[in-house]
Amino acid sequence: MPTVFVYLWFDIEDYVTKEADDPALIFIEIAKRNHVPVTCKLVAEEVRALSERGRKDVIAAISSCDVGYHSDTHSQHPTVWEYLRELDMVSGAREFRTREDKGLQLMRQVFNRVPSCYGHPGVMWAPQTYPALRDMGILTYLDETRIMTLHDQPYWYCGVLNLNGAGKNCLYFDYSFEKPDGILDVESKFKRIYERLSKANGGAVSICLHPHTAVNKIVWDVVNFANGMNRVKDEYERPPVQTRAVTKRAYEQFEQFVQYISRFKNVRWITATDAARIYEQSNRALNVHTELTLIAKHFLASSSYMQIGGNFFSPAEAFFTVTAALSRYASDGLLPDRIEVKEPYGPIDSFRSKGKKRFETKELLTAANATSTRLKDQSYIPSSIRIGDSADLSPHDFLSTECRLLTSILKGRVPRRIALKRGIPPQVDRLSKVEFIKNCQWTVLPHGFRAPKIFEQACLQAWTLKPAVPNMKK
Repeated sequence: MPTVFVYLWFDIEDYVTKEADDPALIFIEIAKRNHVPVTCKLVAEEVRALSERGRKDVIAAISSCDVGYHSDTHSQHPTVWEYLRELDMVSGAREFRTREDKGLQLMRQVFNRVPSCYGHPGVMWAPQTYPALRDMGILTYLDETRIMTLHDQPYWYCGVLNLNGAGKNCLYFDYSFEKPDGILDVESKFKRIYERLSKANGGAVSICLHPHTAVNKIVWDVVNFANGMNRVKDEYERPPVQTRAVTKRAYEQFEQFVQYISRFKNVRWITATDAARIYEQSNRALNVHTELTLIAKHFLASSSYMQIGGNFFSPAEAFFTVTAALSRYASDGLLPDRIEVKEPYGPIDSFRSKGKKRFETKELLTAANATSTRLKDQSYIPSSIRIGDSADLSPHDFLSTECRLLTSILKGRVPRRIALKRGIPPQVDRLSKVEFIKNCQWTVLPHGFRAPKIFEQACLQAWTLKPAVPNMKK
């Protein structure tokens, strides 16, 4: 039967409530007792609080798990979205790293490792974090968002593996235990997901638990940081308390739930670290006369990722390889036999082509040569590409026109002039502006919060989006 991967993750984040320290410890002990691996994502401020409260036992338990990073202070203002709202990918990545470096260094110091993954605080998924994460050595993104999904399965975005956007394959254990029969509901949800994936070709299931929900009726940050307001540490307010019966039931039903899942024979529990190995991409090179021909034909007509054999190729990878091949042709008069695949980030600004719609082939080849050289020095697709003195093209129009020329060259026909071939911005239909606007209304954010720049940058980076394929041998 097809394998169904299940990744269980705890967001350990409530540094306000000292009573929330024990649930984290107990849930980890239950998972261990049942041989279920867990990825624990921690807020650095929670690590500071645990140290101040002398909870070496909780820190030791977390250290025995897969450890991820969940921001420095989570919901304290300015939050991630607040300080990224006006910044592009380059300046935003720089700002994210500056603000998060202190928390990341603490994580490395306490747990003696680079965190296996990162996940956004609350609803605040932002593309500007990705280049910074790669610089920090964090190559897996583990969380949940409805802003961007890809078939509700793991995917690659900005060169980072995303266990993020599982959609209908995501299940929250939080608060399910408030009802005596709540376990029946989560078991039923899992069974439906499992049966659907088993009928397909397998897949991955995301299961999230915030341990503090076992003792808090309301999330800690809404009580203390709502509507853009900060509360100083001495004035932190404890959220309303769960009854002892509910807390006891949370532990009992959690154990029942992981035992229930483990009974399905083709279920494989994994962590973020496991996922990085299972979905790892190998270094690739393309045969220009076979594989790159297919890529050129595909992106001449489409702006979505494509598949060749067991590999998927993003529009950004197509941009790099097609441009590199034409650059070599411009220099040598011949196409190379093979091209190494690399993936730049998408552009950082939107642009509409302007100028002439027909130009000399030599001008296009010169532009390809200059663009290929530029990609060696910077990691972003240019927002516009100059063609001689006659036109400035958007990158999607440039790629489509390049593909038209490359297919002609591969057929042995080199036209003296080439007509502009219009493309469309890649894969923006994979992002939901409705969900983004809805998330801007999150209670913690200032009233009336808007951040159109963040959504714009997310759409521009859809150039890098493609499915992640598991290697079943790993």
